Amino acid sequence: MKGFTLIEILIYSVLTAFILSMVLVPVYQIMQSSSNLDVKNATEAEANFLLRKMEWALSNVSTINFPAAGSSSSTLSVSRINFSQNPIVFSLGNNNLTIKQGSGAAATLNSQSISVSSASFSHLAAAGNTPEAVKINLTVNSKTYQTTIYLRK
Repeated sequence: MKGFTLIEILIYSVLTAFILSMVLVPVYQIMQSSSNLDVKNATEAEANFLLRKMEWALSNVSTINFPAAGSSSSTLSVSRINFSQNPIVFSLGNNNLTIKQGSGAAATLNSQSISVSSASFSHLAAAGNTPEAVKINLTVNSKTYQTTIYLRK
């Protein structure tokens, strides 16, 4: 009689399962790594957007209404030169960064998949040759981003 014995079938089954597991582990790790990279890229893009929006608001600034020079706050209020929707107010609430222009309603700047857990705006007074500036610290999805924007008047 020709054919396979039960022992041979078991051995081949175990070898096949072992080979498949050796192949599937790296495939799973690659898929997990790709997913983590997607989240990281989305966070970076969102944080960059938020910082650029604040940079826009701080271009052509006539006055920083809040916080006062030398202090910090989770709210930033500025007035721009020749801008009909003054003041521009950035604030943090419910893990969202919002912008309010003039008397309009506040709009959320970040997407639902992104959490802004902290925002700090420090008003740095002009000193010597260093112009007035705003230092911004944001924590987006547990990663901190910061920049200092110098005002040119």
